Amino acid sequence: MHVAGKVFLGLGAVLIVLGLVMAGGGRDSLGDAGDWDPEEKSEFSGTTGDSSYTYPGGMDKIVMVRDNVRCDEFTISMTNQTGENHVKVDCEDDGEKPWGWEDDPPGWYHMATFGMWDYSGGEYTIDANEDYEIVDAWEILLEEGGEAVGGIMGILGGVGLSGCGVCSLLLGGILAIALNDPKEATQMQQPPSV
Repeated sequence: MHVAGKVFLGLGAVLIVLGLVMAGGGRDSLGDAGDWDPEEKSEFSGTTGDSSYTYPGGMDKIVMVRDNVRCDEFTISMTNQTGENHVKVDCEDDGEKPWGWEDDPPGWYHMATFGMWDYSGGEYTIDANEDYEIVDAWEILLEEGGEAVGGIMGILGGVGLSGCGVCSLLLGGILAIALNDPKEATQMQQPPSV
């Protein structure tokens, strides 16, 4: 087999293995997107009853509650001296779960959202009938979106790298068949003539 065929066959095998590893890593990263821990990301942990909360203003916050709480039984209000409450819990028709619960992390429901459109920065009293976690929505969106994009790019890059490996294998096979090894020329010596 010609040396060029050997090189392309070896290169093709290496590229296919690297592409499969890269695509597998991308798949794992994509699978992890959406699996975040609200307690770890929480900016404020509230308990049943009244809690004093300082809302920094500007950014949207989401209220996460354990998934053993029915949506239609969860109540929460966030008020200051004006007494206005803009936090709303939006449940599915049967009342068991909130709308959009499918993309919530395991064990949790995103029960409510509040943000700059309804509240300005300052001191508020939050009254809830269950324990909750307040999490920055944009931090989660950027982090989890980054994991998803990274996973997709890893999969696409791995598939592309494997495709290059297949092309290299094909080229190596063609070169192995088409090219002949250079043979050493044999010289025949004739006996001296008398």
